[in-house]
Amino acid sequence: MFIKSILFSMITIMLGAGLIFAAEIDDAAIFVEAFNAFQKKDYLLAIEKAGQLNQIFPDSPLRDVTLLLIARSSIKAGENELAAKTINKFKGEFSESTLASTIEEELLALGSRHQKGEPLQPNKQLQTAAQKIRDDRLAQERMAALKLEQEKLAKERAERERIAREKAEQERIAKEKAESERRERLAAEKAEKESIKVAVSIQDDGALVAVGQNGSMPIEISNRGNNSEEFLLEVSAAQEYGAFLSAAGIQSETVKRIKLATGETFKGKVNFRMPADKVDGHREPLSIKITSSKYSDVIQAKNALIIASAPLVRVVAKLAKQKVTPGEQVRYRVSVLNIGSLSAEDLTVRVKLPPQLDFVGAPDVKYMQEKDGTLLLRVERIETGKLSDISLDVKVRENSAIGVELRGQVEVVNGKLQRKDIFTGSVSVVQGK
Repeated sequence: MFIKSILFSMITIMLGAGLIFAAEIDDAAIFVEAFNAFQKKDYLLAIEKAGQLNQIFPDSPLRDVTLLLIARSSIKAGENELAAKTINKFKGEFSESTLASTIEEELLALGSRHQKGEPLQPNKQLQTAAQKIRDDRLAQERMAALKLEQEKLAKERAERERIAREKAEQERIAKEKAESERRERLAAEKAEKESIKVAVSIQDDGALVAVGQNGSMPIEISNRGNNSEEFLLEVSAAQEYGAFLSAAGIQSETVKRIKLATGETFKGKVNFRMPADKVDGHREPLSIKITSSKYSDVIQAKNALIIASAPLVRVVAKLAKQKVTPGEQVRYRVSVLNIGSLSAEDLTVRVKLPPQLDFVGAPDVKYMQEKDGTLLLRVERIETGKLSDISLDVKVRENSAIGVELRGQVEVVNGKLQRKDIFTGSVSVVQGK
């Protein structure tokens, strides 16, 4: 019944398709299918195919043989009533057909009985046998379909594997190509980097620069490569020096980027200010870094040294005698030396005598005495390598304890540089009379 239902649905669909669908189906081909099923004793399939032909092609020239095929298949499948009805239909439609003489007696008898109204019972044994044959054929068809499906899946799997292999191969080739291009690019980049050549020269490296004054060092940067290049410039030094690079003759403008043609030279200056608090001979490193604007790892650095030039004041303060007695008048000498590379100017010297000494006078020196007894003196200028002597007359107090040490203190203020230095005098000792 299930097969018949499917057949009915197919026929309904085909009938609904009209003439267009009918034109796509060949009645002869359907009949051959039905006939071959009969030959293989698949009588149920023969009935279905022949019935399909009659439904789709009711006017087919094969209708006579189709009806005979249905009647003969029906009787062999145990479907006696269908066999009788179909043979009677053949006799009614094709009474003059020469094929009438080929009809089996058994079929004619069934047709006669049906015309008389006699109920015709199906042949259960033949039905069972026909159904078994149909089931076996369907099983075979399913196996064949399964085999075809497996072959199809295997083919699709093989195709997928082929596509995957081709894709993997394409990816491998693309990867190798990309790697080759990367290596070529790196090689080209390396060659290009190696072609970038820059020469840097700095004049006045290590020259003295006065403290508190601006200084500069001429610099030349030359492109020795084969191509025009752009460079980034950077001056590195302690922040207090305010170092920067400028073009020669245009000191007010900072230069941080230059573009040089092959063989072209940039002439500039490294500008800075020497801090006023640096001592004479102070050495400060300074670095100029030239970096390719295209390749940040292509760097040329040049180091320089700036040295401070300043007065370097030292003081020797002591009594004329190392041992003195209470009540004795002696001379207290203050020697201010300049051992720096620049003249010391505008010096204020403050002398604080030991408490055991009383100031008597200073015949050759102008001075002022503050309330606490500190003596204030002026020294206008001391050339480098020179000294200025200050002589003071002092008296040891009568009540000075025997064995006490006398040690004064001298403070020197450089008014020009706003620098102050404090020095302690040499020791003298009070002894008994």
